[in-house]
Amino acid sequence: MRNIYLDTQELEKALKIFQENILKFFYKLESETISSKDAFGRVSRNAIYAKYSSPAYHSSAMDGVMVKSEMTKYARENRPLFLKNEDFIFCNTGSALVKGYDAVIMIEDVKIEKDGITIMKAVNPWENIRIQGEDVVEKDLLFTSFHKFSSVDLSVLIASGITEVEVLKKVKLAIIPSGNEIIGEEDELKIGKIIESNSAMLISMARENGIDTLLYPIVKDNKDDIKTVLEKALNECDFITLIAGTSAGSKDYAREVLEEMGEVYAHGLSIKPGKPAILGKIGETPFVGLPGYPVSAHIIFDKIVISTILKKMRVNIEDKLILKAKLTRPIISSLKNREYIRIKIGIVDGKLIATPLDRKAGSLYSLSESDGYVIIDRNIEGYNRGDVVNVSLHRPIPKNVLENRIVSIGSHDIVLDVINDLLAIENKNTRLSSSHVGSLSGFKALSEGDSLIAPSHLLDKNGTYNNDAIKLFFKNEKVGKINVVGRRQGIYVEKGNPLGIKTIEDLLDKTMINRQRGAGTRLLFDYLLDKKNIDKYKIKGYDNEVTTHLSAALAVKNRDCDFSIGVESAAIKMDIDFIYLKDEEYQFIVKEKNLKLNSIKDIIEILKSKKFKDTMEKLGGYNTDKSGSIII
Repeated sequence: MRNIYLDTQELEKALKIFQENILKFFYKLESETISSKDAFGRVSRNAIYAKYSSPAYHSSAMDGVMVKSEMTKYARENRPLFLKNEDFIFCNTGSALVKGYDAVIMIEDVKIEKDGITIMKAVNPWENIRIQGEDVVEKDLLFTSFHKFSSVDLSVLIASGITEVEVLKKVKLAIIPSGNEIIGEEDELKIGKIIESNSAMLISMARENGIDTLLYPIVKDNKDDIKTVLEKALNECDFITLIAGTSAGSKDYAREVLEEMGEVYAHGLSIKPGKPAILGKIGETPFVGLPGYPVSAHIIFDKIVISTILKKMRVNIEDKLILKAKLTRPIISSLKNREYIRIKIGIVDGKLIATPLDRKAGSLYSLSESDGYVIIDRNIEGYNRGDVVNVSLHRPIPKNVLENRIVSIGSHDIVLDVINDLLAIENKNTRLSSSHVGSLSGFKALSEGDSLIAPSHLLDKNGTYNNDAIKLFFKNEKVGKINVVGRRQGIYVEKGNPLGIKTIEDLLDKTMINRQRGAGTRLLFDYLLDKKNIDKYKIKGYDNEVTTHLSAALAVKNRDCDFSIGVESAAIKMDIDFIYLKDEEYQFIVKEKNLKLNSIKDIIEILKSKKFKDTMEKLGGYNTDKSGSIII
């Protein structure tokens, strides 16, 4: 008996029909807990948050001497300053900062004397110090649900105190060679016989993509034998492939057996090589019949089998890309060395955008977050904002990932992490790629085409939010304000509030760590100080800056300062006290023409969802009544 092909179909159409009929395969997500050291290439089941900060303590960034910066302020090259032995402590790179000391002078800038040292210049507070949490702050979102771990990610996990992770179980794939003419590699080759070699290729392809395989013995062209091995595979594997027997020959039984045991969705694809492929299922187990010719088997295995399994595992198929992109910020070289600048890539208005990340040598997390490097050769001063640069990728970036990555430059809030995690849970390709530079800088980036959205909470003179900045930056262009959350801003103080801080007036004799210039939180603090006629520069530490609410809360928790300013949710996460000051609106500013983008629609859908509202309620300090609504 000879088979007759079903109507041949386009590969994409056949794959769509196949995948639409194996939904239970996709929905069944089993997990297991493994050591973080073994997590390379695995996919996280849930969001992962840092247990510890990295680094875990304030430490010296280089060999030198620890000093109190205040004591060095009069040192000049033309007026060297002598410090007695009791005024400093020798230290090495990585040495824990001794309480009371707040800076390190490099050893090469120190002249060692008999009873002390001579220095030629002053140092600022926290100069040459690695701040606790400089790389990762405890309770930071490290990785979203369904994140595939890279080699760098393992270091991030372990450095952050995560020793075990819950990951998706690997799909077990059955590979069954078939054919009367097929022999094993150990058998003697005779005329009419072919050594079975496809399985070695397919197992390697599967392994490259993190898929476990189970290789079955060669089965002869006999219906009963084929049924027997398929029944065995159904009990042992999650996905079945049969090599050969898929064509229209009298001994090709794959389709006939599949029709008797399950369902056939496609037999024959309009591609060459690879036409005689069969797609179907047995029970709820996907089945793919692979052509016997090696090239055909390779194509179908890659395009159908691997792509389907990776879709289940929430892993995007990687396409190799070499990219040129426009810089959102200048990057300056030291001229002495070839420099590798970590870069995050996105698309804004059809143009590739490259955002430089943290350049600190110890910032492991920024390496994990980056897509690649911009390489600055020796004797080149660097690149200006707007320059088109070559980006050398760590790994290929899937096109659909790049197209759905929203470049976000502006104000920081924990809600950005929540949105990304919910997008991953909902299996959306859209992701926020955020750079935390403050609300004002976000407006500038948006107006100059360097970002797609600008998270902002700039207080207007009349008590509304972001309208004055819109008028300033977008005089001839309409923009939309997407309401994200209402949030409570206030003062972070130590648990139990030992200093008895209650109002703005109580801050005058206290020390603080502030948010960065241009941050909406800092502008709000300035506004409240002005209302009370308080000179902000009389507050100690006003110019000491951090870029996130969690970092500000951590500084208070560690007693690096008496107070800081930020949103209530960060105080809850850090288990410190919070003194309420004002409610405010946190919004995404978007050019009106971009509100129609699918990626922006995905964000709005998440903001309106019950999952989002429930998550923000659990975090505390947020109001979601207006979340997802738009004002033009």
